[in-house]
Amino acid sequence: MRKIIITCLMVTAIFVNSVYAADTPLIERVDTAVNNYDENIDISDNQLNDDEFVAAMTEYFAKYSSAGLINCTLQAYDNDENGLYDVIAPEYRYSEQMSRIINRQNDRAEDKIISKAANLASEEQVKYVYAYFCTNYVYDNELNYDLNHLYTENSGTCASFSISFKNIMDKLDIPCKIVISDDMTHEWNQVFINNEWRNIDITEGIRLYGTGYAGAVWRAYLTTNN
Repeated sequence: MRKIIITCLMVTAIFVNSVYAADTPLIERVDTAVNNYDENIDISDNQLNDDEFVAAMTEYFAKYSSAGLINCTLQAYDNDENGLYDVIAPEYRYSEQMSRIINRQNDRAEDKIISKAANLASEEQVKYVYAYFCTNYVYDNELNYDLNHLYTENSGTCASFSISFKNIMDKLDIPCKIVISDDMTHEWNQVFINNEWRNIDITEGIRLYGTGYAGAVWRAYLTTNN
């Protein structure tokens, strides 16, 4: 049995420009397994090599709030010794009971933000949530990426900002996705507004808000790709 430990952190590029596109059903299965507190996650049907495994798990950490429940150092096993991974063994950061409590607390924190925008039109809801993050949160230089830290300490990273923003947009039924830079060192959101996808970068918005210049925060709101 071969074992490898791979660290998956969005904020420090593990690899650059991998040609492998992370398998969505796989990372959705990992998300479900972590939320179920599974000790071993069978990925033998995916047959991933080193680079493919890192690509998939990096995308998982970038896009799923459940990643905050486990350490970003993952143990993966090649049980049949064919050079491809069969099992992921996540190391949980909290007890199963505490993880359930944290998930409920995260939901309540998101619902509290939503409640203040509930009666607004869709575009105004997007604007309110963006402004709320930019004016109430700061960037965490210690790189705590989990939503529990985000909501309890009001500080986070581009990963936690993007995941939280998408969670809220999903609850508001506003089309939203997470975008990851080519070098895997930054992420932000896109929302579908006025029949087009527009960029929202909360991390940059927080930085701009911190400059103190009037209106600077809106330079990272609903931008185009050009």
